[in-house]
Amino acid sequence: MTDEPSYRLGLALAEVSRLWRHVLDARLKPQGLSTARWVALVNLSAHPEGLTQNALALRVGIKGSTLVRQLDQLEADGWVVRRAQPGDRRVKRVFLTAKARPALASIAAVGRGLRRELLRDCSDAEIRASVRLLGRVKARLQPLADPLAADGRVPPRLVAAE
Repeated sequence: MTDEPSYRLGLALAEVSRLWRHVLDARLKPQGLSTARWVALVNLSAHPEGLTQNALALRVGIKGSTLVRQLDQLEADGWVVRRAQPGDRRVKRVFLTAKARPALASIAAVGRGLRRELLRDCSDAEIRASVRLLGRVKARLQPLADPLAADGRVPPRLVAAE
């Protein structure tokens, strides 16, 4: 162990990310959702024209085969629908259903409530400074992570939920 600030930052980021997702999962569970499911729904909500399964897999940062299993469950539960792409029936586009729209508002409310709870004693200036720092780190990480896509390990390009 070291007291080097950059070392401690990396550990803190990993632990906070894991815990934040764990708590968010627990709070979304009563709605039949999980982090993996809401990430797909939120990304689809940003694309009313739908996304191909491959494009969605890239955006959520998982392999296509893993996404197919999630989409099977989301479709069985009525959250999404898959349709053949005009001109190429082998390609499936994924769309949100009417059932998903109210769920997105609920997801946003759960996320907003958790953020308020976790950041209640943090000033806007502290939060903005943290976002700037993380933005710079992400900008340096993204080019390093992009070559991983060739190995089938896809870096996530998450659309933030409200």
